[in-house]
Amino acid sequence: MKRINTLLLLSILTAMMSLADIPNGYYTNAEGKQDEPLMTALEGIIYPHTQLGYNDLWQAFDSTDTGNDGYYIDMYSTCKYNYYSYHVGSASYVGQGINREHSFPKSWFGGEEYPMYTDLTMLIPTDGYVNQRRSNNPYGVCAGGITYTNEDMGVTMLGKLGKSTYNGYTQTVFEPDDEYKGDFARIYFYMVTCYKSKVGTWPGCAQLDYASNNYQAFSDWSMQLLMEWHRADPVSAKEINRNEAVYVKQGNRNPFVDHPELAEHIWGTKQHTPWSSGSDIPEPITKEVPVMLTVDETAVEATAFRADWTAVENVSSYTLKVNRIAVPGDETATLLMTENFSKVTATSDGYTDVGSSLDDYTDNKGWTGYKVYTAAGTSLKVGTSAAIGYLISPELPLTSTVTVVFNAKNWIASNGNSDGSSVIVSCGDVSQTIQLSDTPTDYTVVLNGCTDNHVKLSMNAVKKRSYIYNVSIYNGDLTAKTSAPRRVIIEEGDSTWRSVSGINDDHYTVKALDGGIYEYMVKAIYTDGTESVWSNIQQVTLTGNGDAPLVGDVNGDGEVSIGDITALIDYLLGKTDTIANQEMADVNNDGEVTIGDITAIIDLLLTQ
Repeated sequence: MKRINTLLLLSILTAMMSLADIPNGYYTNAEGKQDEPLMTALEGIIYPHTQLGYNDLWQAFDSTDTGNDGYYIDMYSTCKYNYYSYHVGSASYVGQGINREHSFPKSWFGGEEYPMYTDLTMLIPTDGYVNQRRSNNPYGVCAGGITYTNEDMGVTMLGKLGKSTYNGYTQTVFEPDDEYKGDFARIYFYMVTCYKSKVGTWPGCAQLDYASNNYQAFSDWSMQLLMEWHRADPVSAKEINRNEAVYVKQGNRNPFVDHPELAEHIWGTKQHTPWSSGSDIPEPITKEVPVMLTVDETAVEATAFRADWTAVENVSSYTLKVNRIAVPGDETATLLMTENFSKVTATSDGYTDVGSSLDDYTDNKGWTGYKVYTAAGTSLKVGTSAAIGYLISPELPLTSTVTVVFNAKNWIASNGNSDGSSVIVSCGDVSQTIQLSDTPTDYTVVLNGCTDNHVKLSMNAVKKRSYIYNVSIYNGDLTAKTSAPRRVIIEEGDSTWRSVSGINDDHYTVKALDGGIYEYMVKAIYTDGTESVWSNIQQVTLTGNGDAPLVGDVNGDGEVSIGDITALIDYLLGKTDTIANQEMADVNNDGEVTIGDITAIIDLLLTQ
């Protein structure tokens, strides 16, 4: 009961903060409306505003985006910039200079088209190099994406760039830092609302689909993703302050910052419901954990099965995880998590144990530890002269065979003496002890018989300290011999594991799997953006259909060899009109057959 009352109190306080400086009667014309008429009314309220000049933005940022420390709040990097920082046209490294970023890319609305081009609500000051990397790619989710850093300057990119792993889209996306995902979602809601009458004429992008969804504007996958971010990352004091500053400069407001519940009335759970300001303080919702049901053998095939679970209330979608249990002879390993501790900006050893607040320093939320300190080179120092320190990974869907790759070195005193430390890598009842070097070194540990959902890295004794720079965790044996890779299918994963998000039913059929024993589980994504814990685990056995076609087998002889390179060269030179296996010739999976695929085949042969 105390928790419920606290949540209600926080909701009321948030609503009061949001309403504090809204001019009386500002949203009167939107009262009592729903769906498209509501959005049209909001457009009429916020579209009339002062059009700024492009050069006016630098001065505007001083009031809209400057933090208490006097520097811009850069939502793309940890760099410290202000009005006097170097304004770059292009950049070759993080920290080189500042840009004016169209968080809603200008190419989506046709380039230098006013008033969109200088709309301060969506223009933000950002690091120039990260801005270039983001380019005009959609916002999305990319497990295992790239994050750029500048160790010499002690700065790093916030967010990552990579192939989308969100169900419904598979191309390159930029995933913002978790702290700002809700901010960007509400900026996007503002853009398609303020310019509702124009969106249908814009060139558009993969994030928009006006033709299919009309006034709701967004593509299906994007609409769902942005609403999840909006719910999971509520309006912050930073957003409220920025909204007020933009109102002073530009004369209009972001309604989705003033009244976050408006998004639910247009894209979410309150469609077809008239909106009234001040009446939408959220009530606590029931949050049950779905239960995975025993496999229905009638729905099991050689390479496919149907996962069934109990439906629960107040759910916007489910996420399903499927992993094959590793067996001797497996030739693949699946990356579950890479941690670079990129939010650490220290230049020397810290003095405060951050073991209970590691979310402030890690790329992946959920790390915990004891006697852990920030250190130079985006690393963590573990252990002290009087206590054994350790790190524990976030909860992961680990199978019985797990590979841990980490980079670490000994702590060395000012007199040059090394601790000669060892790190114990464990997962439940199994562990290995690794003797560390005095220089940063990569170590690979394979644990067989893992019995936990966490990996622990612990010092082996007091006065044994280390610096840990990064950690990657895999399901399977990463050291096993690798062969030509199998074709990656549409969903995130491959023929031995799968992750499917955005499921709107209480079952899902997973197809195109290899033979073996699979573990699978599910979690619920609730309508308020929070998630349940993972359900119980069930198992299913698939017989498989033998080997899948080999990527790189251009001539179709069942193996990858020099003959495939010759066949591909002849095809590219026009000596032959066709090749035996067109699909398997696209080795680098870029959608076309080019000289780059020859290089990829050579790489495959060198790894055999």
